[in-house]
Amino acid sequence: MKIGQLAEVAGVSTSRIRFYEKHGLMPAPTRLENGYRDYPEETISRLRTITMSKALGFSLSEIKRILPDDPGDLIARGDVIASLKSKLADVDHRIKDLKVTRQKVKDMIAYFEDPNTPAC
Repeated sequence: MKIGQLAEVAGVSTSRIRFYEKHGLMPAPTRLENGYRDYPEETISRLRTITMSKALGFSLSEIKRILPDDPGDLIARGDVIASLKSKLADVDHRIKDLKVTRQKVKDMIAYFEDPNTPAC
């Protein structure tokens, strides 16, 4: 399958596919006689996995660690669960930090809304 076809089916741009290749998330495709990239069918699910992982907040290096070297291989269920649990813990930590920051902002608003607060 040519890069344009793959991009359309997977819902990503051709430049995004080349970017993922450059950063090692996608193996280099075979080349046809005319120099065009030729991707195997299993590349579609790999691209969808990368896209979904990015949407969940995984970095490229995190995604690269979990993806099998062979695009035809499946990711071990235990690895998926462990990665998702780790990401959930990270999200929970960020939420906790954001709640603290939110309260500080609210306190500053209250401080400056107080007519007895000197002008800044």
